[in-house]
Amino acid sequence: MDSTTVKGTFPETNPSVVVRGPDDFGVEERPLAPPGPGEVLVRVGAAGICGSDVELFAGTRPAAYVSYPVVPGHEWAGTVAALGEGVDWLDVDDPVVAQGFRNCGRCPRCREGATNLCEAGYAETGFTHPGAFSSYVAVPARLVHRLNAGADLEAAALLEPSACVLEGVLAAAPAVGARVAVVGTGTLSLVACQVLRAYSPSEVVLIGDSPSGRELGTAWGATRCVSNAEAVEPGWTCDADVVIEAGSRQTSAKAALNAARRGATVVLEGIPGGPAEGDLTDIVLKHLRVQGVFGASASAWEHVVGMFNAGLLDLRPLISHRYAVADVGSALSTLRERPADLRKVLLRP
Repeated sequence: MDSTTVKGTFPETNPSVVVRGPDDFGVEERPLAPPGPGEVLVRVGAAGICGSDVELFAGTRPAAYVSYPVVPGHEWAGTVAALGEGVDWLDVDDPVVAQGFRNCGRCPRCREGATNLCEAGYAETGFTHPGAFSSYVAVPARLVHRLNAGADLEAAALLEPSACVLEGVLAAAPAVGARVAVVGTGTLSLVACQVLRAYSPSEVVLIGDSPSGRELGTAWGATRCVSNAEAVEPGWTCDADVVIEAGSRQTSAKAALNAARRGATVVLEGIPGGPAEGDLTDIVLKHLRVQGVFGASASAWEHVVGMFNAGLLDLRPLISHRYAVADVGSALSTLRERPADLRKVLLRP
């Protein structure tokens, strides 16, 4: 393409983490092409490592949801480095994030607003397209969301998991003053505690064992904490009107069903590493409405970016470890070792 149609400047190479296959990765200097028509080239400020990224490195992510070799990184924020032809609503140096799903915008699911369920085939930045474990990432401009000037890019890198939380909370639509339960003490669950504050719940029961997660969850609105073991005991319940499950443990769904009152809404966001425990007849006997969540739609992204720009989401306390992109091996080791203070691990170019 004619470089004169591109606004902005960028280097010729892009240091990137490339995963060639299971347990086969390294940092490579990749050629950096100018953004094409309708594209934006973003200078990465920070990128988070998600559990699905760990699966990608290990080779345990389902084959339909990864395309090797690939540059990972779907949780990220940065600043605009260059604009492709036809992109006239953004400026160089704008702080931005972008939706990960590269939806077609034309299929029935996209046209009804469920862009996370696009029927054109799975395509996502960091899994099937080069992601942000690099210095620069190119994305379609239609997926980009602008942040406020001076935005905290490290905190904004957590907007992708936060958008997934918003997808679930919006689906649950808790009533003001509802009794809610949140299963898990990781990133998604803790963000859920923050988001649910906007509904002025009468009670927020946080289910999980992480001491640091419990501490932060309490600061963000949890009124009491319950252990994973207690939550799966026969007969235990907290009679929650709405349950948000993001624990990703084999017992998390069981805890969620236990926590719910009869007629409640249960949102399942976590993907356990093995068969999930729980009796599905509880769904029938309790007359539960159960909602699964896969990623985040454009609507959820719009909501979460609006909350962040309005100062309603405080995501920085979720970050516990930072590494340079070139030191991604050490970052993965930290995730495997799971120190007591582990929350979110970030990579910086």
